[in-house]
Amino acid sequence: MQGEILGRRYAKALFDLTKDAPNRSAIADLLTGLGRQLDERGALADACLNPRYPAPAKRAVLVEAARRAGAGDVAAKFLGLLLKKNRLVFLSAIASAYQGLLDEEAGRRRVSVTSARALDPQEQDALSRKLQTVTGRTVSMDLTVDPGILGGLVIRSGSVSYDASLRGQLERLRRRLVAP
Repeated sequence: MQGEILGRRYAKALFDLTKDAPNRSAIADLLTGLGRQLDERGALADACLNPRYPAPAKRAVLVEAARRAGAGDVAAKFLGLLLKKNRLVFLSAIASAYQGLLDEEAGRRRVSVTSARALDPQEQDALSRKLQTVTGRTVSMDLTVDPGILGGLVIRSGSVSYDASLRGQLERLRRRLVAP
């Protein structure tokens, strides 16, 4: 919860700072990539989060990552601020919130779709068209396969969730049968 709140605050600040920047998508890609790598606790996470390493060395790593991503000085300074405030652990939440702000501004809706098996291109296209009709926005789908849902789909967008999975239906049936 704290990560989401901090993520939104920092993302909003960066979003406002980069209002006229032409490289907003590069910034979003940088934040997402770094956040993922820090969450995986690999070599980059060790270099950036381990207290053994001095802050200037950590800052140099982050500045170089921003340079390679084409994200610009504002992104590099932003990462330096996160480092200084010990907020790098929230980078994934910040990246998610920043991408959400970009999507909102562009009239896009990010939708997470979980299915029991991989959807073929025709099914993906049909689902995308249906979701665009329902939301009234351009839809960007993040597809995941989870055989544990047994069949059907679970669709999430923001705080809205639609569970049309077989596992969900069985769980709802179980609750009705054991309810007093």
